[in-house]
Amino acid sequence: MERIKTYVERLDKRLEGGIPKGTISLICGVAGCMKSSLTYSILYKNAVESNLKGLYITLEQEVQGLKKQMETLGLTEESEKLTIVDQKGIDKAVGVDMRFEHNSIKKVKYYVEDLLKREEYDLIAIDPLNALYSLTTIKNPRSEVHLFFDWLRETGITSFLISEMYQGDNRFGKYGVEEFLADAIIHLEFKRERNILERYLGIVKMRYTNHHLQYFPLFYNKDRFIIYTKEELEL
Repeated sequence: MERIKTYVERLDKRLEGGIPKGTISLICGVAGCMKSSLTYSILYKNAVESNLKGLYITLEQEVQGLKKQMETLGLTEESEKLTIVDQKGIDKAVGVDMRFEHNSIKKVKYYVEDLLKREEYDLIAIDPLNALYSLTTIKNPRSEVHLFFDWLRETGITSFLISEMYQGDNRFGKYGVEEFLADAIIHLEFKRERNILERYLGIVKMRYTNHHLQYFPLFYNKDRFIIYTKEELEL
């Protein structure tokens, strides 16, 4: 099976080479655990180092704000293989007929489908899924979310959906159905150790993959993420 590298040091070899191509991954966690940074890094590294074309849709930040944020992480190289678009950019691109559409899921689908008529993409990220919902009048959440995941899968693009969690929440998606529809769940969380907040990454679920169940300490070093195993920490 073809796989997409995460470029998180030490993680890919524990995922049999990376994330299965064409699958849908939820990147979940509370505020501040670097969900957006990790997701952007995956698309950025694949654009710069693997020549894979990515589309990053940011629904809560403007493009320039996101770029400045990522520049602080050393992700500064411009690449024609990475397209970033925000809500304003989508509204402008879809035209007058769709601009006042109250269903942002339809609007994003329209935008992506129109883009795919002209260009091919390997990776897509939606940041965050919760904002997509909040900008949509959803009458039947389970049905509409199911249809949205089906549509993403049909595109054949490897997808990353950022899902915001809240302290004490055990659900990985707002409606409790996303975690069953997704092929993978990558969970980021905090732990307090001696008055220091430490970040951890766990692979809760990944279809077609024999993966570790350990929550790995997650660090950012210069321009890339890195995990440490229990054995390495003990040494």
